Amino acid sequence: MAAYRDRDEMVEIFSMLAERAASSQAARKLHDAKMVVSFVYRNPDLVLVMDGRTPGDAEPPMAMRFDVSEPTPDVTFECSADVGHQFWLGKLDVPMALGRGIVKARGPIAKALKLLPMMPPLYAAYRELMEERGTQGGAGGARP
Repeated sequence: MAAYRDRDEMVEIFSMLAERAASSQAARKLHDAKMVVSFVYRNPDLVLVMDGRTPGDAEPPMAMRFDVSEPTPDVTFECSADVGHQFWLGKLDVPMALGRGIVKARGPIAKALKLLPMMPPLYAAYRELMEERGTQGGAGGARP
């Protein structure tokens, strides 16, 4: 089964994740790096932008936005939504997925890979969110 029922479910899930992650240590690291990372998902289609560059010091350090092209991302990752789900669960070997072409990337990949150590708190928040929803794959996805 697909990880997400449809695009609307993805937006709902990532909106909730954005609320939980906006002031996290991972968000602060993205802000300190002044980076914008874009995830382009297919089936269902969604562009998720994690923006650590434009939030001001009085705002949460990171904003998540959907289907925007500004600010221009430093790094863009493209993959299926199912592969993206595995990433957010913390189950994707990113360097291997890049090497095999499962995930395509544009931009300074070495810089992006340096951000991987900041991701575990976001993985944990995503897993917790999925557990609260009663599924590992979103409301329409495979049951644990």
